[in-house]
Amino acid sequence: MDTFDLIDQYLKGTLSEAEKIAFENRMQEDQNLKEEVLIQKQLFASHDFNTKEVENDWYTSELQLVKEKLKSDENKKLSDKIKRIGLEHTVPTLVTKKKRQPRFIYAIAATIAVTITTLMLFFNKTSLPNYYEKEVNWNELPSFTVKSDVETTISEGEKQFREKKYKQAIKSFETIAPNDKWYPYALLYIGASYDQLNENENAIATFQKIAQLSDFMEHSKGYWYQLLLYLKTNDKANALEMKKIILENPSNYKYQETKELDF
Repeated sequence: MDTFDLIDQYLKGTLSEAEKIAFENRMQEDQNLKEEVLIQKQLFASHDFNTKEVENDWYTSELQLVKEKLKSDENKKLSDKIKRIGLEHTVPTLVTKKKRQPRFIYAIAATIAVTITTLMLFFNKTSLPNYYEKEVNWNELPSFTVKSDVETTISEGEKQFREKKYKQAIKSFETIAPNDKWYPYALLYIGASYDQLNENENAIATFQKIAQLSDFMEHSKGYWYQLLLYLKTNDKANALEMKKIILENPSNYKYQETKELDF
C-alpha cells in the first residue's frame, strides 16, 4: 500500500494489529507523516467521515491552525458545495442492480488529496517564520529620556527607529562606545534595525554580541532574539540550539515563551 492508503486504513481502523504497530512506529520517526495523518483526520472529520481516535500529543501550533481553518465558514461552504454537486451527479442504477455509488465520495477524496498537498507545502515552507511573526515585538525595546549628551544620542536613535529610519538609527547607535553603560541597549536597537532591513546575518551577529555581555543583566535577550532570527530564516538547527540554551536557566529572558514553542 502507498502512504495515503496506509493513512486511510489506519484512520478507519482496518489495519491488522501488526500493520498498525508498524505504522505507528513509522510515525514516531517521521514528523511529516504524523502531520499528514492528523491533517487527513481533520479533513475526514470536516466531511463527516468517522475515523479512529489518534493521540493528540503530536499537535503543533501549525496543526492547530489547520483545525481552525477547517472549521472556518469558507471551508464549510466549500465542503457543502462539494457534497451538493456530488449528490446531484450520482451514478444511476444499472440493469444489473448494482448499488448506486455517489460520485461525491471521489470528489471529496480528490479534494482531500489536493488540500493535504497544499497544506504540507505551506507548512514546510512557513512554519518556522510563522513563529517569528507571532513572537517578534520590537515595541518591547526600552525607551529613553534625555538627560545627557550620550542619552541624547540614544534618544535620537530611538526616534529614528520608531520612524522606521533604520539605517540612520544604526549610524546613531554605532557612535555609542563599547565601554559605555548604554552600549548593550544600543546593540538591541542595532540588531532590531538590521532585522527590519532584512539583513539577517548582521542582526544575528549583533544579538550574539549582546549574549556575550555577561555583565549586562539582560544579556539573555541576545539568545531570544537570535532564536527569533533563526526561526525567521528557517534555520531549525540553530533555533533548537538557542532554545536549549534559554531553557537551561528559568531566569533567562522569555523562558516561558521559549518553553511553549514547539517546532
